[in-house]
Amino acid sequence: MVIAVFAIAALMSCSSEDPGAPSTSVAGIKAPSPTPDISIVNGITHVVIHLSPTEGEGQVGTATFSTDGMTTTVEVSIAPAATEAQPMHIHAGICTDVGTVLHALQNVVRGSSTTIIDVSLEEIINDGALVNVHASYADASTYTACGQLPAELQ
Repeated sequence: MVIAVFAIAALMSCSSEDPGAPSTSVAGIKAPSPTPDISIVNGITHVVIHLSPTEGEGQVGTATFSTDGMTTTVEVSIAPAATEAQPMHIHAGICTDVGTVLHALQNVVRGSSTTIIDVSLEEIINDGALVNVHASYADASTYTACGQLPAELQ
């Protein structure tokens, strides 16, 4: 009987939300700054762009581009993590007017992805580029997060 009382109390405390607790919904998260962070460390250029929904619900996070001038590594971290793999690409254009796919990136799985592209970052951003995360393969027309690459690395 005592065990049952403790179990019920534990369930009730888990199910009641603390109004002061942080929200796990994207709607409660402030959109990240659209300004990319650019740095050069030991000859490697690092560009961090902020990913956010273009409208409504979605995901937020970062895409970090690191280039040595020959290849570019793209590391993505987004939240909340989806339950299935999410396709992701570098597209031409801007987040409100997504163009053609320039480079396919590794799927986002459990909120993260890493891809190595055999192209310099300068070539990627040459005509305007963005990172776009799709909801899933079944719902590829829904974009959950987007981030604009800078027009130049200076």
